[in-house]
Amino acid sequence: MKHLFAAASAAVLSAGSLPAAAQAPQAQAGKAQPPKAEEMGAEIAAPAMWRVRDADSDYVLFGTFHILPPGLDWRRDALNAAFSEADVVYFEVEADTPGAEAITVNTVMTQGFNKRGVTLSGMLNEADAQKLREIANEVKLPFAAIDTMRPWNAFLSLSVQFIINQGFDPSHGADSVLMKEAKAAGKDVRFFETIQEQLALFTTLEPEVEKNLLILTIRDWDEQEESFDDLYRAWANADLGVIDAQMNEDMRDMAPAVYESLLAERNRNWVEQLDAVLKAESGKGFVAVGAGHLVGDDSVPALLEARGYEVTRYGVEAANDN
Repeated sequence: MKHLFAAASAAVLSAGSLPAAAQAPQAQAGKAQPPKAEEMGAEIAAPAMWRVRDADSDYVLFGTFHILPPGLDWRRDALNAAFSEADVVYFEVEADTPGAEAITVNTVMTQGFNKRGVTLSGMLNEADAQKLREIANEVKLPFAAIDTMRPWNAFLSLSVQFIINQGFDPSHGADSVLMKEAKAAGKDVRFFETIQEQLALFTTLEPEVEKNLLILTIRDWDEQEESFDDLYRAWANADLGVIDAQMNEDMRDMAPAVYESLLAERNRNWVEQLDAVLKAESGKGFVAVGAGHLVGDDSVPALLEARGYEVTRYGVEAANDN
C-alpha cells in the first residue's frame, strides 16, 4: 500500500480538480516550504513522450506532472520542437477561466461538505479519526474544516496541500505553462473534458468508494513523502516502469473502482476523440495529459496502437543528449 498516496495524488490532481481541492482551507494554510527540485534529485527533467502517426497526421503525446517546483527545467529541445510545430494542442480540461473557477467553487460549496452534524471523524474508527487529525495538523490545514468535508474533498485537500508544502506550485505545472503558451501563440487549443465532467469524477463516487479512498490515504500517509519523491523522480527521468507501478498498478490493486473511473475509462474516452480527429484531419498536433495516462496496458498510446496507429517513443535520444 506504500504507493497509493502517490498514485492517487499525482495521477488525479489535474488542473481542473486542484481548485476544488484547496479552495476552502487554503487561506489558512501555512507557508509552503522552499522548492525542493534539487533536493529531490531533479533540477533538469526529461519526461516521456510518444509519437502517434498515420498517413497524414503526426501527434506527440507528452506526459505531464500537474504541480511542479519553481525552477525546474523540463523543457527539452524535442518537446519544444513538437510543441512549436503543432497546430492543434489538447489538454485534459480548461480550469483557469472565470466561468470554470465559478463552477469549481460552487461544486465544492454545494457538494464537497457533509450534511450538518455529519463529520469525517464520526465516519471513521477511532484510530483513523485520530490519524486524520494529525495529518491535518501536519499539513497546516484546520481540522475543523477538514472534518466537515465529504471524503473526496478531504482527500484532495490533504493531498494537494501536502504537495504544495513540498515546494511545488500549481502555476508551474507543465499543463498550466503549456496552456498559456498555446493560447498566446494562437494555436487551436482543445480539451478532452469539461470542468463539470472532471469534478464529477469525484462528486459521483459511490459513498463507500470515496470513504475507502480517504481511509487508504490516511493509513498510507506515513509513506507519502518517500513515495511521492520516487514518483517525481520517475517522471523527471522518464522511468516508465516506476510510473506505471505507482500511478496505475497500485491504484488498480488497492482501489479498482477509482482506477477505472479516474484513469482507464478516461483513457478510452480520450482515445475515441483522438481516433476521430486523426481520421478526419491532417497535420501536426500535441497532447499534454497526466503521465499516468500514457503508461501501461490501458494507456492512451497502447489503445491507439491497438487501433492500428504507428506509436513510438519520441525524443529519447535528444533527452539523453541534453
